[in-house]
Amino acid sequence: MIKKEDLLEILMNCNRCGVCQEVCPTYQVSNNEANVARGRNRIIRLVLEKKLDLDHAPEIEKLINECLLCKACEVNCPSGVPTPEIIAAVRAYYTKTKGLPLAKKIMYRGVFSKNRNVDLVRFLGRIYQKTGISRLVKLTGLMNGTDEMLPELPRKNVRRQLPHILKTLSNPRHKAAYFLGCSVNNFFSGIGLATIKVLQENNVQVVVPEVRCCGAPHHSAGDIEEYLKLAKFNLKELSSLDVETIVFDCSTCASMIKEYENLFKDDPEYKFLAESVGAKVQDICSYLVNIGYKKEMGAVPARVTYHDPCHGVRFLKVKDAPREILKSIPELELVEMKEADMCCGGAGSYGIFNPKLSRDILARKMKHYQDTGATILATSCPACIMQLAFGLKTNGLKGLVKHPVELLAQAYEAPRKNKS
Repeated sequence: MIKKEDLLEILMNCNRCGVCQEVCPTYQVSNNEANVARGRNRIIRLVLEKKLDLDHAPEIEKLINECLLCKACEVNCPSGVPTPEIIAAVRAYYTKTKGLPLAKKIMYRGVFSKNRNVDLVRFLGRIYQKTGISRLVKLTGLMNGTDEMLPELPRKNVRRQLPHILKTLSNPRHKAAYFLGCSVNNFFSGIGLATIKVLQENNVQVVVPEVRCCGAPHHSAGDIEEYLKLAKFNLKELSSLDVETIVFDCSTCASMIKEYENLFKDDPEYKFLAESVGAKVQDICSYLVNIGYKKEMGAVPARVTYHDPCHGVRFLKVKDAPREILKSIPELELVEMKEADMCCGGAGSYGIFNPKLSRDILARKMKHYQDTGATILATSCPACIMQLAFGLKTNGLKGLVKHPVELLAQAYEAPRKNKS
């Protein structure tokens, strides 16, 4: 976290060149100078120079909260200004002085901080989807369509299915821990099951530790206190494992665990744990490529395009591995979409709290998807999967949204199906 006394000096590095305008999703759909890194940094600089009042200007808070933290501005900035980190610092200030807004407090601390509560939300959400309640609520307009963002929720989460799917391999080539995140566990169980099956297919002994939320929602909202608490729990759990690697099928979770190194840079005890754990973090696609994954598989006839999640392409620097895996699947044609690495407007719960901007950004992504003629939109982040599936639904487009590991699992299953 950037210290206040260093902030003005960092902001002075912005030379106002405007490169950020070309890559900022919020600027591209709003054309508002205050909605781009250059504009936001200028506002914060004026606050530090006491020309604007941060505490009594709700319009500034709104602009700060409209940043996606996608990091596109930072990686393209000639001066390397870390705008997402600056925005995160301002959000932390708001949360410290004003507290979390009630809705975020309930959602983040009340639900995501507690595994059993996320499971409860899945259970209640499934009842909501499978009964007439959802249709009734839709008629009232109370949810403003945000309930449609939820995927079809599974009857059981992944963790409850572990006794039936985890195998003890007789002579494994590798041993890896699988970080089972909140969203995959409870909302996208198909991804979690596919990840475990693919790892076991490649003779990897899988262990699934009892972790908590990675802290991404809390970090985004500036709730550093809760973020620290979750990070300490996860580091203790993950550092105790006797494994070569910690594998992630969620690029956001992987990025946050890596970010623990920065979070604890001034804490000797946890700094060591964060560095040792961070060194083992690998995205599932990168890991499979690194170990030389099994290429014998059946066909998956489909035209597929790939969306780069922000946390994957800019935080983890993962770009080629998912494409390499997709290209290796027989009869799968991979076509590139325009602006594949531009944010889809998901960013966790961004679409709930900033629906207009989120949907405008999503519409741009859907146009690029449609132009490819693909029938499957692949990506490596559950939040993106939720957002992109919502985009297909609301724009009346045909197609499926899949994680690359789901398509690989399907390809591994295909030969067995053909023989039966």
